[in-house]
Amino acid sequence: MEDLTSRVCWQLVKKEGYIAIWQKPFNNLCYMSRNSEVQPQLCDSDDQPNKVWYVSLKACITRLPENGYGANVSSWPARSHEPPQRLQEVDMDAYIARNDIFEAESQYWNEIVEGHVRVFHWEQWKLRNVMDMRAGFGG
Repeated sequence: MEDLTSRVCWQLVKKEGYIAIWQKPFNNLCYMSRNSEVQPQLCDSDDQPNKVWYVSLKACITRLPENGYGANVSSWPARSHEPPQRLQEVDMDAYIARNDIFEAESQYWNEIVEGHVRVFHWEQWKLRNVMDMRAGFGG
């Protein structure tokens, strides 16, 4: 796991027992400095990372946006409660606004995370993402 996370440029912040916390990169420096043979490779520059419906999955890493939507991410913790600008570029078959969908999904996942915090007694920690590697589809 540590080998994979280092190849996708995640930094190990803390490891205690079987619990590990990683931080994703803030920019593309790590991606651009990797050897070209390192797997997974970077996605082609002509790939459309915001096209999410009815497209095949690819084993590649999408570069972080450097301009336009998504280049200016809000500071933590505000960004955990605000719809990301990059969401406006996603093609969706939806009758309601993207921001409304974001807020509904956020409320749903907040309830899930609150359940994890309550069950595992994580109240004293400040957690952003909780990932259960044994979950059927990850999550």
